[in-house]
Amino acid sequence: MGILGFLKSTVLSKFVMAITGIILVLFILGHLIGNLQIFIGKDVYNTYAHFLQSLGEILWIIRIVLIISVILHIITSVYLKFLNLSARPVNYKFRKYVQAKLTSRTMIWTGIMILAFVIYHLLHFTIGVADPEIYGHKDYYERNAEFVIADNQGEIIHDAGKFSIVQGSKVLFERHDVYRMVVLGFRKPLVSIFYIIGMIILGFHLNHAIQSMIQTIGISGPQFTKCMTKLSSVLSFLIALGYISIPVLIMLNVVGGDV
Repeated sequence: MGILGFLKSTVLSKFVMAITGIILVLFILGHLIGNLQIFIGKDVYNTYAHFLQSLGEILWIIRIVLIISVILHIITSVYLKFLNLSARPVNYKFRKYVQAKLTSRTMIWTGIMILAFVIYHLLHFTIGVADPEIYGHKDYYERNAEFVIADNQGEIIHDAGKFSIVQGSKVLFERHDVYRMVVLGFRKPLVSIFYIIGMIILGFHLNHAIQSMIQTIGISGPQFTKCMTKLSSVLSFLIALGYISIPVLIMLNVVGGDV
């Protein structure tokens, strides 16, 4: 039948959606922790970004896992949504509808908005086509390494296929200035406002998603469910707040004043 056929199983679909949800939430947390390093300073943030870019095949494996997770998450969520609509009786009671949280009723719509945001985010900061003028800036850092002087004047340094320069007595290696890119990007009010709205929607989505995916994998109980509801609310709020703090502090010139 293929994978799409197996996903028609309601139980399997819920399980796949929960597992892919966990993978995506872990990525969101890891991405947030990495991005918050912008508050430490330019060198630390660019070192973090350069480390990610230097992962090579490992980075592509991570990207492939994330892409597959997103695709499966979308397929299963849409399938379960339509299954739920088709199973709903005509005389659906308004009282039960009210009891359902707004976050749970709007999951598919907030999910679609998050997908649109992610596409824009990739075009903006990863591919650099949404705002080309902030993309492609270079940063130079000092590093101890064996190198070959390709020019007798000592102006060009060759190291593992990458070219850098000598400035005075220092050997400087080139890397992407992600710090400058992010600061320049968020200095534009409309861009920052768009990102803030996107992160509010993300927090809204996660509020129900975290609780739901934990219950789906079989961890439940009256007290545990109550605890997970509170934890889901707190964690989703902190994630949204963490992401929002970056454009807000950049617009206030608390971060990025050296750019």
